[in-house]
Amino acid sequence: MSDIMLLNRRCLIAGGMATLAAPAVITRQAFAQGKGEIIQCNFGGGVADAFRKSYGELFTKETGIPFKIVEVPSTETALMSNASSQIYNSSYHSYSGAMKLNKMGVTETLKLADFPALKDVPKAMLPMLDSEHIAGIPIQFIFYGLCYNTDFSKKADFTSWKALADRKWKGQVTLTKPVFASLYDVPWYAHMLTGDQKQLDAGIKQYKAVSDNALTAYTSMAQNQQLLQRGDAVASAYYSSQVWILKQEGATNVECAIPDEGALMIPYVFVIPKNAPHRGAALEFAKFAATAAPQERNFAASGYIPLNSTAKIDDDLLVKRLGYTREEIIRKTYNPDWAYIESTREDLIKKIEAALG
Repeated sequence: MSDIMLLNRRCLIAGGMATLAAPAVITRQAFAQGKGEIIQCNFGGGVADAFRKSYGELFTKETGIPFKIVEVPSTETALMSNASSQIYNSSYHSYSGAMKLNKMGVTETLKLADFPALKDVPKAMLPMLDSEHIAGIPIQFIFYGLCYNTDFSKKADFTSWKALADRKWKGQVTLTKPVFASLYDVPWYAHMLTGDQKQLDAGIKQYKAVSDNALTAYTSMAQNQQLLQRGDAVASAYYSSQVWILKQEGATNVECAIPDEGALMIPYVFVIPKNAPHRGAALEFAKFAATAAPQERNFAASGYIPLNSTAKIDDDLLVKRLGYTREEIIRKTYNPDWAYIESTREDLIKKIEAALG
């Protein structure tokens, strides 16, 4: 036998042994190639980093399907602008955004029964379109609470949302602009005051009273956080996730309270755009995203609270950062009819602006 023939024989044997030694790797690669990849539309910076680690790395490890995020300023705008030739097969949105995109025909209507893990999400927290269909895969939530500076006030000062309009705090509170108040403040105040989120006139009246008491309507979260930390503003209706970030970065003088009337829950979903590439991979990822494991990992990275009730989280850390356990937060928060909010939002913005003069 020649040296060349012997070498070829040895290479063939070695190659065969390597194939036998790693069948799982080859199978996973072939599976991944057949399914395509996940191209997710998401926000940039820390949000994208958290999702890559929490969802992407874990998903690829389990399935072999590649995962990448395209960072954009607005996921809604990105999906709408690419609707005729969609480049994404997963996208991250609030419930209101998911309802809007579905109504516009930009995203797929999903059948609840196709996602077994959603049995572990309370029905009241599902983005239902009708009795059998959902606008997206619910994954996590924050809450819209009453945040305050502890150097100049205390929790007892803000046991009611009405405190934001108390003349005691004249010029010491901030509020968001009408475009966001139409999503959060006004529907919440309507529910808080009347028990019915559709009583929007009552919500507008309360928002106007807070506006009359306010130092400013903040233009960015960075601005509002500076005002709260410095004590230029003592209190504000604000997002629990931003207080989490402040504390994660070492802030000690800003807290987030849920007043006696409760607070607004703000849940988030992954949607599947219509005409998305690699639809098989998109469905696989959607099923995975509904499970507990990635939601647990994302809580540890970002403080967003899992919607899957079987997800295990560090309640001690949650209490340290936000003051309440997950059970307490769920019990004290209200998840509104986001489809109604989205359907009335355009007119509501005009009404709010008119009330403000």
